[in-house]
Amino acid sequence: MNKRARNRLIGVTAIILAIVAAVFFSSGAGTGAYSKTVAEVQKDSTLSGKRIRVTGTVVAGSWDKKTNPMTFTIRDEGKTSGPELKIVYTGDAPNTFGNDTVAIVTGVMAGGTLKADDMITKCPSKYSTNTGAETLDALLANKTAMVGKPVRLTGFLKAGTLKDAGAAERFTLLGTSEGGTSVGVKFEGSMPSGTKDGVELVLGGSLDSSGVFDATSVSIVKK
Repeated sequence: MNKRARNRLIGVTAIILAIVAAVFFSSGAGTGAYSKTVAEVQKDSTLSGKRIRVTGTVVAGSWDKKTNPMTFTIRDEGKTSGPELKIVYTGDAPNTFGNDTVAIVTGVMAGGTLKADDMITKCPSKYSTNTGAETLDALLANKTAMVGKPVRLTGFLKAGTLKDAGAAERFTLLGTSEGGTSVGVKFEGSMPSGTKDGVELVLGGSLDSSGVFDATSVSIVKK
């Protein structure tokens, strides 16, 4: 075989191997699990007892991280209604987990429930400008008058304070990157991708009567 023919054969073989690998992993074979949507799982009774992987959005309010194992419900990503699947998860969920988190869960189907032992979460990328947002100093200077009023608030995530969703205070917001004034923040949603200590955030929500900021949205400041 001449050099040109040999190189051509090597190239064709590499392409075939790449295609086989793509099919292998996209089918879930690399994890020993079938990859399914929520709708597919609900329609297929033959999956009982089989190990599968399902991707879906966590239904708001369906979870309780205080239970062990943790239970929650997912529906197909991007859907606001439709088939839902109950997940019973044994393991530690990341502290970015919350309402509307996209969860990739793997486990065994049993009685219409997925008993999962592996979970990966995909947090949405949420960015916002801080233009027009209240500073923490301004909010607290007029604390009494601001209780219960919707506001956009900007500040910095205090290092080491981010907790699991469901905690009385999810994290502490600082007035400046060096410190300054602070406020506890309650938030049960999914923290944005890129959340880390010291990051500048923009929150939507309101200050409650106890002095905690009850956030309905959290975004990273767009530089």
